Amino acid sequence: MPATAAELRETVLASLTTAGFTDATAVRHNDTMVIATVPVDRRPWAEFALLSHTALRLADKAERARYAVFTEPDDTDTYTRVVYFRATGPGLARQYVDKELCHTVRITPGYNTEADIPKALAVTTFGTVDRADDITVTRLA
Repeated sequence: MPATAAELRETVLASLTTAGFTDATAVRHNDTMVIATVPVDRRPWAEFALLSHTALRLADKAERARYAVFTEPDDTDTYTRVVYFRATGPGLARQYVDKELCHTVRITPGYNTEADIPKALAVTTFGTVDRADDITVTRLA
């Protein structure tokens, strides 16, 4: 796996290009994350192309499907990600309807990854991992 965000950006673009994307973008967000975008109507192909990476689907923006793609952690120490998200569906507390929420999620290498963030947020928000599809991550800090 790529060790730096610059290397990750190159491998993400290579994966998407190999999958036939001529209009994909990948931008370094910080030292451990790249944001990749593709046309929203080609989302299923992008998800397939990014399977070899630790990727988290973000909310669509400007007709583009967006993904946060992460480098491998340097060590096994637990770390956190601040996540902004929206939740929908039955059982959502009234004060959270139509609001962007924020929560800190703990990542423990070897146990979970950033791809598991919607599950963690579903447990926190709804009390069950089964509601992960009702979580839309809008951004990470």
